[in-house]
Amino acid sequence: MRLVGIAAVLLLATNIFAGSQVTATHAAIATSSPAATQIGLRVLKSGGNAIDAAVAVSFALAVLEPQSTGLGGGGFLTYYDAESGGVWTLDFRETAPAAAKVLASKGAASACVPGFLAGLDMMHRRFGSRPWRDLTTPAQLLAKDDLAKTLQRIGEQGAHDFYDGDLTHKLIEAVQAAGGSFSYRDLREYKPVWRAPVRIDFRGYEIYAPAPPAAGGLALGTVLKIVNGLDLGTSGWQSTKTLHLLLEAERRAAIDRDKFLGDPTGGRVPMHDLLSDERAAFWRASIDPKKVTPTIAIAEPGAVTTTSGHTTHVSIVDAHGNVVSLTTSLGDDGGSGFVVPGLGVLLNNAMSNFSAAPNTPNTLQWGNRPASPLSPVIVLRGGKPVLAIGTPGGATITTTIAQILLDMFVFKRTLAEAIAAPRWSQQATPEEIWYENGRAPQATLDALTALGHGITAREAIGDVQAVSIDRGKLLAISDPRHGGAAGGY
Repeated sequence: MRLVGIAAVLLLATNIFAGSQVTATHAAIATSSPAATQIGLRVLKSGGNAIDAAVAVSFALAVLEPQSTGLGGGGFLTYYDAESGGVWTLDFRETAPAAAKVLASKGAASACVPGFLAGLDMMHRRFGSRPWRDLTTPAQLLAKDDLAKTLQRIGEQGAHDFYDGDLTHKLIEAVQAAGGSFSYRDLREYKPVWRAPVRIDFRGYEIYAPAPPAAGGLALGTVLKIVNGLDLGTSGWQSTKTLHLLLEAERRAAIDRDKFLGDPTGGRVPMHDLLSDERAAFWRASIDPKKVTPTIAIAEPGAVTTTSGHTTHVSIVDAHGNVVSLTTSLGDDGGSGFVVPGLGVLLNNAMSNFSAAPNTPNTLQWGNRPASPLSPVIVLRGGKPVLAIGTPGGATITTTIAQILLDMFVFKRTLAEAIAAPRWSQQATPEEIWYENGRAPQATLDALTALGHGITAREAIGDVQAVSIDRGKLLAISDPRHGGAAGGY
C-alpha cells in the first residue's frame, strides 16, 4: 500500500468527503472520522480487503478519537466471509486481572486487560491479506510523541510485544505503580475468542449479532421477537402507539439483559430460553397498549447499564463481497483516564461494567469479560449480505439499531430515512424515555407523557455507521448527527 503523509490524508478527507452518503459499485466504508475513512478507502483501493481496511482504520481511530477507542480498550467484530458464506464474530473484550478486587470506575484500578491489539491481530491473521506493518503506518503518521513510538514498535514487532514483550514490562510497571493490578500472567494469557453469532430471523431477514458478553444478540433479539407479534404496520411509523409499544418492548429486553448478560464462562446465559417464542409471548402479553408498565411491576430493578456514547463503529464492504461490522471502545469518555507513561496508551475502565451482585454471569472473576453493550450487526437476506450497521451509545446501542431495522423492514423506509429519523430509547432503569432534543415532535412528546412515560432530552442518540448492499450497488452512510464520513469507489 502506497503511504501518504498526514497533511495529504487530511486534505483529501476534507475535499472528498463533504457529506454523509456515498454510493459505490466496488467497495464502501463508513466511519466516524473523515481521515480514518480516507485511510480505509486507500487500503481498499490498493487491493486490501475489508479486514485490512478495518485494522488500518482502527489504528487510525486510536489516534484520532483517543477518548473513544484505542490500544487500551477492546471490542467486537461481526464478519461475513464471502468465500465460505459464513458469519463470524470475534470477542476481544477486556478481561479481569487476577488480583482485581474493587469495581473502580476511574484510574488504573478500573482497567481490565486490553483486548484491542490482540483482536486486531487475530482477525488480521485469520482473514487479512496486507502486511501488518503497512496497516499500522498511517496511524503512526497521524500520532506524535509517546504513542507514535508505541505504534512504530507494534508495527515492527507485532501485537504480541504488548502482551509478552518489552512493552509488557513498561505497561505492568506503570499500572502497578498507579494502583492497578495487571500481572505478566494476565497479559500473557489474554486471548480473543471466536464465538458463534446469535442469529435472529425477522420477516425474511437473517440478523447476526455477537453473543454474550455482548448485548447485541440478546437485547436486539428480544426487542424484535416481541414486536414481531404486534401490528406495528397498522399503528404507523413514528406514531405514539408504535413508539409506546416499541419502548415497552425495549424495557423488557433491558430487564433480561441486566439480569442475565455476562461472560458465559462465569455462569450460564440461557439464550435459548430468553430468545424463545414463549418468552417473547410472555413479555408481549405484559404490555398495556394504553399506559406505561413500571419496571418494578414486572421485575426487580437490575443494575443500571452504562450510557456512555464514547465508542466508535466501522462498517466496510470490500470488492470481494466481504463485510465488516466492528465496534471498539474504551468504556466511558476517556476510559479510566489513566495514560500509561512512556507508551501514550489510554486504558479502559471496564472494571466498572461488572456487577456487584453475586451469583450472576457478570460477577468479577479472573479472566471474565464484563457485560458489554457493543453490538456490531450484519444482516443477510437469502444468505447474502444486505447491511452492515453499528453505533456507539452505551445502553442505547441496541435500541438504536432495533429502531433502524424496524423502520427499514416493517415501515419500508430507506436506510437514509431510517438513520435520519428521530431516535427514542427506553431502559429498565432509569424509567425515563431518552429522546433527541429538537428532533422529536412536541405533540408526540405530550402524547407519550399522557400514557405515563417520563421523558428526558439528549442532544443526539448514537452515531450510526452503515453500508447497505442492493443489487450490486453499495450505499455507505455516516450519521448526519456527527462529523463522520462515508467513502467508496
